[in-house]
Amino acid sequence: MAKSPFRWIGRLTKPVLIACVIGFFSAFGLADRIAGFSANLGEKDRMVRWSAVLSGATRDAIPVTLIDIDPSTMAALGHPQSAPREVLAGLLSLAAAKHASGIFLDMDTSRPGSPAGDAALAAVLAAYPPDAPPLALARRLGAADQAGNTINALAEQASVLDAAVRGKPNVIWAASVSRIDEDRVVRRWQLSHTTCAPGPGATLPSPQLFAAAVASAHPRPLSDLNAFADSRTQTACAPGTAAASPPAWPRNPDQRAAIAFLIPDGPDLAAPQFITRDGRRVPLFRRMPARALMSASGAVVSPQAVADDLLRDRFVIIGASHAESLDGHLTPIGFLPGALIVANAVATAPAVLSGQPVGPLGATLIALALLGALVAITSRLRPLAAALAVAVAVLAALMALGRIFAPSTASDIVLAALGMVAFLSTIEGIHAIGKDWRARGWRALLKPEKPPAAQPTETIT
Repeated sequence: MAKSPFRWIGRLTKPVLIACVIGFFSAFGLADRIAGFSANLGEKDRMVRWSAVLSGATRDAIPVTLIDIDPSTMAALGHPQSAPREVLAGLLSLAAAKHASGIFLDMDTSRPGSPAGDAALAAVLAAYPPDAPPLALARRLGAADQAGNTINALAEQASVLDAAVRGKPNVIWAASVSRIDEDRVVRRWQLSHTTCAPGPGATLPSPQLFAAAVASAHPRPLSDLNAFADSRTQTACAPGTAAASPPAWPRNPDQRAAIAFLIPDGPDLAAPQFITRDGRRVPLFRRMPARALMSASGAVVSPQAVADDLLRDRFVIIGASHAESLDGHLTPIGFLPGALIVANAVATAPAVLSGQPVGPLGATLIALALLGALVAITSRLRPLAAALAVAVAVLAALMALGRIFAPSTASDIVLAALGMVAFLSTIEGIHAIGKDWRARGWRALLKPEKPPAAQPTETIT
């Protein structure tokens, strides 16, 4: 049977139609959006952010209020070099008077400020009542040699408030340390910081560990926090001594858990998120400029002038976002001030610390089991159907594993399984090319040719 001289027209029809569709999308700017969406699907940070919502990161979340000493506040105060400590003293007293569930003062007090400001803040702390909300102060960490330490680690720096808070049962020091990856992006927290010298050693909890103890739906006494700190100190500084029984809290003491970034910077970047707390729907996060709590003279207003729902039964962070604070970091959701990173870690701390702990071996075995399930599901499917099946399986795995383990652990397991799938596909492709190389040579790199269509046979009578 003679071949048609116009057979090349049929071969060009498909690529011409595809080119026309792509050109149409490009003319209206849709191609860039599709390309961006495809790139976002493969971005690890974006997948982690999506998994934070699917895997229950807001389970038993802590409502947080950030009192922000922002640029407008500094402008109203006359652009000082640092936040006046008289203002910090007033904000601290206000949060305590409004019955916050806990307070974290995220300010460096290792260097003296003005004499009047230091005296005002020290006086508030010295008179801090035992029945006031639990308070954590940020302890500055510096190089070990700067504090007389002989080990190669960060050491605690002295504060002008040490004498004022000594012996206060509801006032502790905390270490706010974020883990910075090689690309200079903050993705994980450090649950506690232990220093073994000089002295017998001590462990400072992180603000999120402190908040999970005092401000969760089921608050715990500070004695549980102290027991955890003592256990960490003994493990790190005296490993040869008889080990005491591990503390019962927290259930999952993951020292480097991923932060579920749910709170962006700016009021217009995301819709407000609500959680259920004590049978009521409350905002997960509130951000108030400090100047909104100050009078025209610069003094902090009285507690009666502030609505209860802004601070009452919420964990209050007093921090700064103005440029002079020099406390900003890259995160998966953009550049954030340090106080806002703490707010993200605090809000989702209960979901991390209450999850079932799992070690590297257990996580690997679960990832291998998920890999087997994905391979079994997609082994007989075409690429498009396989991609949809993998997407559904991943969503189901995030929801299930996030309720059992910490949300960050669930996302790590799923991402590891997806990496294994990609690696397995690569190995299978290399194996197929290797089998065909001897017979076809370099043509083994090309797509296999379609078999010729079967010709109809004539019936011979």
